[in-house]
Amino acid sequence: MHIPYRLIAVLLVIALLSSCLREESIPIASAFSIEVAEDKTTPVQVQLKNESYGADEYEWTFEGGSPASSREKRPGTVTFTEPGEHKIRLRVRNAVEEKVSEQTLRVDSALSLNFDYQIAINDIAPAVVTLRNWSKGGSRYEWSFEGGEPSSSAAQYPSAITFKDGGEHKIHLRVFNGSRYEELSKTFILQAPMRADFSYTPIAVDQDWEAPLTLSTQNLTTGGLTYRWLCEGATIEHPEAEATSVRFERAGNYKLILLARNGKEEQRMEKLLTIKPNRGIIEQVNLKLGINEAKNTVGCFYSAYAGGVVTSKRIAEEQLGSKIDLGFFALNSSFSYCYFFAPNQAVSSSFPHIPGAQGASFVHYPSDYGSMITDADFESFKQAKDFNRIRQWSEPRPRHFDKGSLPHFVLFRTADGRRGVIRVKRYVHAGAASYILADIKIEKRPNE
Repeated sequence: MHIPYRLIAVLLVIALLSSCLREESIPIASAFSIEVAEDKTTPVQVQLKNESYGADEYEWTFEGGSPASSREKRPGTVTFTEPGEHKIRLRVRNAVEEKVSEQTLRVDSALSLNFDYQIAINDIAPAVVTLRNWSKGGSRYEWSFEGGEPSSSAAQYPSAITFKDGGEHKIHLRVFNGSRYEELSKTFILQAPMRADFSYTPIAVDQDWEAPLTLSTQNLTTGGLTYRWLCEGATIEHPEAEATSVRFERAGNYKLILLARNGKEEQRMEKLLTIKPNRGIIEQVNLKLGINEAKNTVGCFYSAYAGGVVTSKRIAEEQLGSKIDLGFFALNSSFSYCYFFAPNQAVSSSFPHIPGAQGASFVHYPSDYGSMITDADFESFKQAKDFNRIRQWSEPRPRHFDKGSLPHFVLFRTADGRRGVIRVKRYVHAGAASYILADIKIEKRPNE
């Protein structure tokens, strides 16, 4: 069968056009998704899911990745170790055309968290604290300062912080890198703010606040480091010591001042004192003088210098022998046989020997020598010269007394000539700790 040439040509054109139309109708697209953990802190590993279609060839490039490229349809795992933004590109082709898609992956820096602090001058509140942030890999910072001013900061390098109060304080830092955060706390302790204060106590022999008088100071300052004591008209033994003694030779009104410093501030505390004129006599009341068994518990010896009753043990430990004025003897708690004795006669009264002890004389019954002493008479002894009306200060032989009469008065005179009167006003039965309750008035030594 003969086919015309013109028909053949038409058929060829139609076939060619049909082939072209079939090639153009095949769709092609480049697309992919990234599978990665939420924490994108370096190193980051990603899985790439190829979602392209219509392609015969694939060309991957991984900016900053390992591997850096691939021609596989499914390239597997790609690792990124450098922080920053990395482009991932997929180019796909077929016989007709090519397509490109691109995504950006952010990789966060590895976090290295650390900081330190420095307290200016010393650890006494208020304190200024400076910070050094050694952290690395952070993109955002959150500081909190417990008890500080300011109380928080978002700066990488905060300015100095002031802590006004003593006690424990916490500095907390939270550092973010975009994917996650790490946090660190450090604590420190400040001493309480400085508060200058002091107290004072007369030494034992000066409890009457009469001149001449020596005070011992007690420094109650908190937060102080150096000190200076001032008192016009008085003598300060160690003016720059933490505590000292102050000597007042004359009666009058005084202002005792303490200046306290700690390198940050100075505070001044002052107290007014009144020193009374010297009457030449020491008065002490409600003294407990024990029976023999109580020599190391209650005590059986009296010392105006030591401020009252002392035990045998204390006499030995503090070497008070020369300062003991008298001793008391009571055989037992029945108080049927009592007397006062000279310190240098301690052994004769069954007490330990007292090195350096002095003598003394006694009158256990003043009425036997014309001195009828009553409570009113005892109260009338206000000054040393009031003792002048008593003539007899010793008895020819030792005497004793018992609890039969109250009050009972005993006169005495020490070896250095000081005169005194004892008023026994009560006998207390307490077994081995039994004692008499007495008041004593005694002349002062010179400069007491």
